[in-house]
Amino acid sequence: MPENHRDVLAELPLLSQLTEEQRATVIGSGHEKTLERGEILFHEGEPSEALYAVISGQLKLVRYSPKGRELLIHLVHPGQTFAEAALFAAGTYPATAEATQACRLWCLPRAALLDLLRATPELGLAMLGSISLWTRKILSKLELHTQRRVEERLAIYLLSRAGSKELEPGDRIELAEPRNLIAAQCGTAPEVLSRTFRRLEEEGILEAAPHHVTIVDPSRLAALAELIE
Repeated sequence: MPENHRDVLAELPLLSQLTEEQRATVIGSGHEKTLERGEILFHEGEPSEALYAVISGQLKLVRYSPKGRELLIHLVHPGQTFAEAALFAAGTYPATAEATQACRLWCLPRAALLDLLRATPELGLAMLGSISLWTRKILSKLELHTQRRVEERLAIYLLSRAGSKELEPGDRIELAEPRNLIAAQCGTAPEVLSRTFRRLEEEGILEAAPHHVTIVDPSRLAALAELIE
């Protein structure tokens, strides 16, 4: 495995509290796997066979309604693990994993993971923390999608893209994902997202381009993100 890949894995929250020797043992117990854009890693309901981490690229975890509507659970970026909980709960994956970009993954098979947990109790504690973090993310997403309007969700998304930077009029926020993925993260349909962008433009809050947004009125954008009715 290339050294830069090992460096990404060594920084995983799941492994960060282990000794260097323990991390090397865990990393060496897994193997790399590649996916092309649009390729499915696993389907919802399939037996859970492994834990994964993204080394490069991006992957989405989705579920589908009875009518076939896609619900985005999470976008997984480099340096993040996923599918931990499935290994200890019902034994099946609770969502479908699909590559949104060409991906390189680290795969730790279930049998190898269970052997490591028996030998390294610290890994078990780290996994509990990782699963707890996932639970908080899901609860936050549920609250966001049930208690906030679409324009508020979009404002929250844009401010999260800006990070800790204090926005000024004229600042640009790059949109790293295509509009359909942005819509999914905001819990809405692409056509509703387009109407919401137009509404915020008409209100003088921002100007939207295909791959970036120019902020016209940062204070009103921030107010939308903080507004709870």
